Amino acid sequence: MIRDLFLMTVFLAACNGGTVDDTTTACNEANEECTASTCGGDGSSMLPGANCLACHSDDVSSEAPTFGAGGTVFADADGAAPVSGAIIRITDADGQVVELTSNAVGNFYTRTDLAMPISAEVELNGNVMAMYTTPSTAACSTCHSCGGSAGGKLFAQ
Repeated sequence: MIRDLFLMTVFLAACNGGTVDDTTTACNEANEECTASTCGGDGSSMLPGANCLACHSDDVSSEAPTFGAGGTVFADADGAAPVSGAIIRITDADGQVVELTSNAVGNFYTRTDLAMPISAEVELNGNVMAMYTTPSTAACSTCHSCGGSAGGKLFAQ
């Protein structure tokens, strides 16, 4: 139970300026600065761990489709391995609920327009971890990065 509370605390600290002591971690920063030429992948498997909305947003002049939200789920806060089959539920300010499932590389995204602010939760094997803060962006990897305000990668166990 203590372990579950700790894991939930790591997830819940997201995007609120809270951090987790990462002095003993080996967070994988390599996948945070990916570009199409450095990380590879195509379609839904491209660039796991990178900020999806850096290319997939209305603010960027590119041919990439626009996402309402996107990110990657890992097995731990260090981003050591992707998690396939995690359920990500996002509820927007209008009460619209979007349910997504992480793919083989841990990626998830939606092309649905979302009204900010949003709330989110991740579920894996019946274990639900919900954010208690309201994120300022639907670019999940912005906060869920090694140096981000969430204190590590978005993860589910």
